[in-house]
Parts: sequence; structure tokens; C-alpha cells
Amino acid sequence: MSSLAVTQNLEVPVRVVLSTQNVNAIPVDFLADPDGVWEYDLLARQAGFDQQWGELSVGALTEPFDGFPEGAAVVTLRTGNQCSVALVDCTSADAPVSWS
Repeated sequence: MSSLAVTQNLEVPVRVVLSTQNVNAIPVDFLADPDGVWEYDLLARQAGFDQQWGELSVGALTEPFDGFPEGAAVVTLRTGNQCSVALVDCTSADAPVSWS
């Protein structure tokens, strides 16, 4: 997976990757809260999603995945038949934001 680094000034340092993986291939529990410092609206913004675009869901990784630790946030945006997925690590103090 290639990535392009993007710098953003965020209230809490995070690492964000838009994933091309199908959400069914990601070990996520949508009933669990992600680790670290976060708020629902902030996670949506960090993922690049707007709540007005569709149905947002937030869950936590149940095991390490694609370079993200267990407990990292999984943010999905469903619009019709499409589902966009962002992985967000809110636990790293100086993590870069990247898009792939």
C-alpha cells in the first residue's frame, strides 16, 4: 500500500490512513471504543468524512492490522452501496497523518 504524507494541525496527534481494504477483511469490533484520546466528531474529521455524507460508524481493531495497533479506531462511511474505511491511531504522540 503506497501512501502520501499530509501534514495537518490536529488537536491530538494521530496517524490516519484511508484503507482500500473491504471492511469485512478488517478485524474490527464496532461495539468497542478505540484506545487513546478521541471524540466521535473529531475522528470523522480526521478520517476526512462528513457526517452529512452518509452513515458513520466507529469501532476498534481487535488485533494489529496494516501497521496499526490493536485498539486503533476504524471509521467507516457508508453511502449507498459504497463503504469508505479509515484507520486512525489516536495513541501515538507524534504520529504523521498519511493517505493511501
